[in-house]
Amino acid sequence: MIYICADDYGLCESTSLHIQKCVDEGVLDKVSIFPNFGRIDFHKILENGNIRVALHLNLVEGKCMADADELDLIADNNGNFKNTFGGLFKLGLFHGKKLETQVYKEIKAQVLFWKSVLPKDVPFCIDSHQHTHMIPAVFHALVKVLRDEKINLTHMRIPAEPLMPYIKAPSLYFTYTPINLIKQWLLNFLWLINKRQAKKYKIPTSYFMGILFSGKMNEKRVNKILPKYVQIAEKTGRDIEVLFHPGYLEKIDPDFKIKNIVFEKFYLSSNRRTEFDSVMNISERSVL
Repeated sequence: MIYICADDYGLCESTSLHIQKCVDEGVLDKVSIFPNFGRIDFHKILENGNIRVALHLNLVEGKCMADADELDLIADNNGNFKNTFGGLFKLGLFHGKKLETQVYKEIKAQVLFWKSVLPKDVPFCIDSHQHTHMIPAVFHALVKVLRDEKINLTHMRIPAEPLMPYIKAPSLYFTYTPINLIKQWLLNFLWLINKRQAKKYKIPTSYFMGILFSGKMNEKRVNKILPKYVQIAEKTGRDIEVLFHPGYLEKIDPDFKIKNIVFEKFYLSSNRRTEFDSVMNISERSVL
């Protein structure tokens, strides 16, 4: 199955409303939800009965959910997260054990919160904001939390794109941005490090699409590559997750500074509106 996914639900009212519109139109199969930006309205999202929801583990924006006094590497005295993906990656290189210990506490707080609010008959899925769970120290902490808390995990996003579908589309070679190429290389490399542990604990996952086209997930590109994913998935019997960011903003929310939302330019980018328009027009039927 192909799961069309939207990230960042719950960031603020505007982004959530745009994602909800995609849900209402029936063009989404999965919604990833921030746990640390206030109340979550599952009723609205799950109303049509066909949507998966996922915990959008967050270690880079907003406030921590564990005791900030125990998280000096990742949060300030006010409980605000203070690192980007790059910052956490560097901490993992030089303070791996300490980072893993602190991240474990924060992940546990977010996972237990999610478990407490998730409707009992809804599967437990997880991914992360900016894919920070792919950093080895974070990945190890996450797996340990899931084991210690006996979480019956249905799906974990592994944002490591298979290369062959892209290699077989030479007409798109010059449309990839350098930053997305670097992200794809890094995430695939980190997956090589984490793969053994994922296999050991039988972490359920699927093929993933959404890194090389991040910010440019338009219909033409997706419809050119997705059939190649389908060919691979049919041979291996695995699902496909296609990530969009349709929760665009037209102006800054006045609460952003208070809420410690720091990636304002990303949320205001016109590329997000492009992805909103694209996801409203792309469906599984269009590529099969």
